[in-house]
Amino acid sequence: MKTNISKLILFLFVFSFLYSQEDKKIVPMSEVVVTASKQFESKGNVTQKIDVVSDSTLSSIILTNNNLSEAVGMQPGNAIRPLSRNDANWGTYGGIGPKYSTYMLQGLPIDAFVDPMAIDISAISRIEVQRGPASVLYPNYLSQDFAGNQSPLTGTVNLILKDNFDRQQTTASTSFGSYNTINNHFFHQDNSKNVNYFVGATYEKSDYTNYGITNSWLNMKKNPDYTKTKLFGGASFAVDEKQRFSIFVNKVFHAGDAGRVYRGFDNDYTLINAGYSLSLSDAISLQSHFGLRQYDRSWQESSFGVIDTLKSNNGVVQNIVPVDVSVSFKHGDNNLFIFGADYQHAGYSTWSDPLLGYQQYGNKSNGTQAGIYAQEEFRLSDLILRGGLRYSYTENAIDLIDGNAPGQHSQQWNSLLWSAGIRYRLDNDIAVYSNAGNSFIAPGLKSTGGTIKLSDKGVAGKNGQLPNPNLNPESGLGVDLGTDVNILSSFSVGVRAFMITVNDAIVENVVSANPSQSQSINAGKSHSNGFEVEASQQLNSNVTWFANYTYMKTTIDNSSNVDQDGTEIPFAPANNANVGFDLSFDFGLHLHPYVNYSSDFYDSNSKSGRKAFTQGAIVNLSAMQTIAHGEGHATVLFLHVSNLTDNQYEMPWQFKNTGIGITGGLKVTF
Repeated sequence: MKTNISKLILFLFVFSFLYSQEDKKIVPMSEVVVTASKQFESKGNVTQKIDVVSDSTLSSIILTNNNLSEAVGMQPGNAIRPLSRNDANWGTYGGIGPKYSTYMLQGLPIDAFVDPMAIDISAISRIEVQRGPASVLYPNYLSQDFAGNQSPLTGTVNLILKDNFDRQQTTASTSFGSYNTINNHFFHQDNSKNVNYFVGATYEKSDYTNYGITNSWLNMKKNPDYTKTKLFGGASFAVDEKQRFSIFVNKVFHAGDAGRVYRGFDNDYTLINAGYSLSLSDAISLQSHFGLRQYDRSWQESSFGVIDTLKSNNGVVQNIVPVDVSVSFKHGDNNLFIFGADYQHAGYSTWSDPLLGYQQYGNKSNGTQAGIYAQEEFRLSDLILRGGLRYSYTENAIDLIDGNAPGQHSQQWNSLLWSAGIRYRLDNDIAVYSNAGNSFIAPGLKSTGGTIKLSDKGVAGKNGQLPNPNLNPESGLGVDLGTDVNILSSFSVGVRAFMITVNDAIVENVVSANPSQSQSINAGKSHSNGFEVEASQQLNSNVTWFANYTYMKTTIDNSSNVDQDGTEIPFAPANNANVGFDLSFDFGLHLHPYVNYSSDFYDSNSKSGRKAFTQGAIVNLSAMQTIAHGEGHATVLFLHVSNLTDNQYEMPWQFKNTGIGITGGLKVTF
């Protein structure tokens, strides 16, 4: 693999040199992005590789599982895999797992597992996806739930909210689809002098369908029906030309069951983002962001039989407060220096009520993370140099593990992180770039304390996470090298190689399929080496296409455990490819067919205990027909067909893809 990577790197430089000798003058990429520098810059003026999923693309993407992670699933390097409409995404980013690419809202971290299920796509104007290390300007997310802390080692996904409306507009839609799914949506935007605001709501109700394989631990006897309500709103207020306030509030109620009596769940999520920006001068500006994330999940456990009996009510409560303040200083011709500080506090607890009438705590902890960072970007004609440092302090204070006092009440970690990058524009048509950075992740409490007891291993009906109190923190290194080429004014090609290494990687292992049990373990040294090739073209005003392919060679080195040595990283397929088209017709029809292909992947790093899964190809089709339109109004019929070939492939934990889904509806804008 090292030989292949070396050949690819050599190819990039040789191809770039040869191509640059041709005298073609094509306009370089000028799309503006904010994620790379926390300041608006053109994509061609930063060292990092940034993808943009635009508002028009978001409007035609099918979210099969109502999960925003699916909106970036067609980007190179991503293998997105939500388990169901009621469960999180357990895919991979850069071949290294689901927790090594953070999610952010307006540059402030959110939970990569929960919040993509909670935030409504209509509130988002675009999504910026940074590929490559982002661990200086952006911190880890201090989650203790799911796979624990999340790190931007392989990149970050930044959700940008809608703002700056030029007119009042209201959109209402209704749809009906497979599994008797009814969805009603409302969105209103307006501006008044120096205030821009929007409000929205979505209500969805569905009988849904069995998303477990035959004889799975889910053991469904009825449709796993659910209701999901999203209420959200945002506003920005410009005090004057120099000061601006913003706020966004999102509330979600998600309730249903897992296909049996006494297997109900009830989730309540709250998200608040507030921001303030101040332009101190033409060269100096300040940004501050404050957030609140509240996750309250509860579910039932039951004993199966001719008549099911309720065993317990259970829950997880997590509250996280992130804060970030930064100052940017433009100097020289176009150089940028940015420094800042961020802080997070997280409270996490699990509880169970085995029908005693009161809740008993299982795990209870508080986490604190604080960091200071600085980064410099020098722009010297066609050369861009970037370098930065972050000092981070993390503390976990544990009150209870499995209902008992811990052996060690608190742990602290200090880490010094760095990131650097270079981009050189050979001419207007071609540029080469390279970036590198490191990461540090402390174990989360769910990983160390679990959600069930170690003595429950293999016990029927005991589904959940087994504890592992002996976990070590993990550290990582990411490097990439790539080139962007504009062959024609509307035809672009990109190639990117990446090398990622994580020491003492904490991975999620499937210990048992039935009962459904997993455990976090340190997997020695994990490697993900690979490359991405992508192309896109706008043939004319009516036809656009894209295609990309990602190869990921993942290995785990663990000489102390022969059963794990030389295995692949769980959830990471070796091959992932996407092809899609945007087709518009003069009579108002818009078609968006696209295909995702993913090769085999495993659910564990144990040679003796793992299982292989094959996704194959998933074909989706979005169709929209405008039936009436005029000044300020439009009426559109839409049809979404997901998994057109009815590919019901098996997924980890005995889940399965539910196959073809069809939704049709009406959308009115006025």
